[in-house]
Amino acid sequence: MSDNPYAPSGSSYSDAPLDSNFDLSQAELIRKSHLNHEANIQGFGCLYMLGGIMGILVGIFYIGIGVFFMAGGEPPQGTAPGANVNPMVSGIFTTLIGVVVLAIGLAQLFAGRSMQTLNPSGKILAIIVAAIGMLLIPVCGTVISGYLLYLLVSAKGEMIFSSGYKEIIDATPHIRYRTSIIVWIFLFLLIGVILLAVLAAIFGAR
Repeated sequence: MSDNPYAPSGSSYSDAPLDSNFDLSQAELIRKSHLNHEANIQGFGCLYMLGGIMGILVGIFYIGIGVFFMAGGEPPQGTAPGANVNPMVSGIFTTLIGVVVLAIGLAQLFAGRSMQTLNPSGKILAIIVAAIGMLLIPVCGTVISGYLLYLLVSAKGEMIFSSGYKEIIDATPHIRYRTSIIVWIFLFLLIGVILLAVLAAIFGAR
């Protein structure tokens, strides 16, 4: 028996493909009952893609500075972490920071794209990135990432990332949604966090 309360008796939309005889009205009911959840996940996907792009740029910025130091560039007083030590050590340290930030940015970008397209292969990565976000960015990041984790691991989240739900989406293209106001609120919060992170990276490098 299906664990999906919206599926008709004897059918499981979450783990079995729909056949040509499935009830379109039932598919519409399932889609509408998950639509807000779906919109929130896809909205977060856009936000994470934005954060990933910013992270990639910051990571490249730090790597560039690190390579400059290792190539013999002399960092001015207080220019970068470890600026008062040997330029090679400072360059290696700065480059490592850039590599870590770049890796996190790439992970965010892929996770965001997976959420935007509801790609099941990226769901685990999205959960991991959200969990890291709860640890790296206190308060605001914890709230945002915590809500995203709920969206991903809840019963509706499991349903939305299933192969059966993909077929329901294909069968109901006429059903559309408006982005939840919650996502817009989190958008402004996340943009603020990203701007603070970028400013901290730039001024930290000085």
